Amino acid sequence: MPSAIEHLAEARSLEGLLPLLDDIAREAREEKSSKAERRALLRALVLSPGLSSTLATGAVVDALVDRLGAEDWLEHFGPAVDKELPGLLVQTIDERLDVGHEDILGLVPVDGVRVLLAILKGLGQYTEALQGSRRRLLGMRVAMVCGAAFRRLQDDRIWRRRGVPACSIDGGEIQDLKEQKAVADLPAAYEKRVNQLQRADLRRALEAVRAPADPRPLPEADFDKLFEVHSPLRLGISSANASDNHIRSKEQGGKTLNVGIDLRTSGLDAPAPPLTVTARRLAEPRLVLRSHSAEFVADFEVNTKGDAAAQSGLFFSYRRGGDEALRMVKQALVHTGIVGADSVDIAGDIGALFGGGGLEIVTASAVQQGSGLGTSSILAAAILKILYRLTGQPAGTDDGEYPDLYDQSVLLEQSIGLNSGWQDARGARGGPSAVKDFYAPPTDGLPTPELTYVDVDAELFQRRVVLFDTGIARGATRGLNVVMEAYLGRHRHRYGAIRESLAIHDDMVEALRAGDYRQLGQMASRYWQLRCILDPEATNPAIQHLFEAPVADLIEGGTLTGAGGGGFGLLIARSGEEDSLRECLHKLKEKRPFSRSAVVDYQLDAKGLQLTERPDR
Repeated sequence: MPSAIEHLAEARSLEGLLPLLDDIAREAREEKSSKAERRALLRALVLSPGLSSTLATGAVVDALVDRLGAEDWLEHFGPAVDKELPGLLVQTIDERLDVGHEDILGLVPVDGVRVLLAILKGLGQYTEALQGSRRRLLGMRVAMVCGAAFRRLQDDRIWRRRGVPACSIDGGEIQDLKEQKAVADLPAAYEKRVNQLQRADLRRALEAVRAPADPRPLPEADFDKLFEVHSPLRLGISSANASDNHIRSKEQGGKTLNVGIDLRTSGLDAPAPPLTVTARRLAEPRLVLRSHSAEFVADFEVNTKGDAAAQSGLFFSYRRGGDEALRMVKQALVHTGIVGADSVDIAGDIGALFGGGGLEIVTASAVQQGSGLGTSSILAAAILKILYRLTGQPAGTDDGEYPDLYDQSVLLEQSIGLNSGWQDARGARGGPSAVKDFYAPPTDGLPTPELTYVDVDAELFQRRVVLFDTGIARGATRGLNVVMEAYLGRHRHRYGAIRESLAIHDDMVEALRAGDYRQLGQMASRYWQLRCILDPEATNPAIQHLFEAPVADLIEGGTLTGAGGGGFGLLIARSGEEDSLRECLHKLKEKRPFSRSAVVDYQLDAKGLQLTERPDR
């Protein structure tokens, strides 16, 4: 057994361990290994750096348990599991080891109630000792384990004579469920808690380096001005598959490569910024909100003629669900301090800052949300830009815009339940080039992406990189993001795609910098394959048509922007086949899934998000 323990610690794959696992099972049945040796073997298996480096731990766990069978595993390794697993799970979380909790839980015998309860107790004690950001971020992984444990503890008989173990990361909802012994609802509640903990850490990180909202009254000199923000969208080439997620950036660093683009949409003769936000002061104390977007039109008004409390209730109705069109701008008014967080007199709040008058805000988007072009995130930044300017806050100025405006846009989206990353709105940042490469080093605080502009031949880029609107929308993630789930769970089949996505990012940057579109296409295709491994719902039969003949015969490769599942395809045309590719894609409109599709006329936009002011005539 000692040699087996040493071999496990050094092994990197299952194949070389199969004879050894047979020996371990035989020695256990013949009682030739001691209890202490079996405990040491479990530690060596779970903590093996070689197996975790290749994500092979789970496969070895399965193979070992299978060799003994459920009954013999319980008899010979049950006591070792009871003693070791609670501590091993804590160590795995605390040291951020690349071992999945589901793989470790695979060691729990079928009748493993006792060890599962011990695991929950151990996690509660562990989190009690954590403080600040460590409690929130490590608590996200703890929440994943708790959810998995409670999925295995659904028998009501378990809880008849015992209370449900508490954990320091439990929020109010989970505490209530535990008090009611509503164990069936706990797995979903813990998934929800993962997002809550991340949002809390993001908010705390922002608050640590940013001053709170301090709105100032609009100067009289600005009373008769029209304020207007125009913004490009973000064509994402790589985010290393969501490495700009808050926890991933903090723990492992994040990389993104994106391009600011204008689009030629209906009624335009040439590409133009697709997002517009306008604001003006009104003479009367009222708030008028209008949304003119590709998929909806909405209007809302608060004035002094109606009951203030009733109008306030209507304003905050977005917190109860719905109001997709205007919830972003409503929450932005709260976020910037223009409207009180629990105001009962919206018109009064507006009048206090706008010289006894009112405010009209109009948002317009020529592209539907869910396109994969960062529409929602950039709209958040555009709205905040204009509101910060109106209220004299630094993020509304050119000098104070970066990075505060973009950090605050992430927090704004998170506050209404949208899981955006730090790169989404930053795609609208202007500079020497439309192409931007970001790297956020690992940090204990707020991720601070370092920005490098990538010089490209704009004409060559626009000729070789074909943008195809599939006409298929995919909504923003509201639940536990599947990529975050794979990351936190160190999923044995999907976490490897996260690692490789980071590894190929720099190759994509260098290919673009060198103008090597053949290499860029190949890297883009591999990137798309990794995305589909991470999230199988990112693709479907219609989307896969873009990567099969006849389209595939005309491209070097390609990917879909954003989370996939629809939105925009980014296809790298083979040299000399650019027109043929566009014609081939145009013919896809004849197929039902692509009836709303279009080859998009675009141009690179290096100016970025622009605020203008002029007399309101």
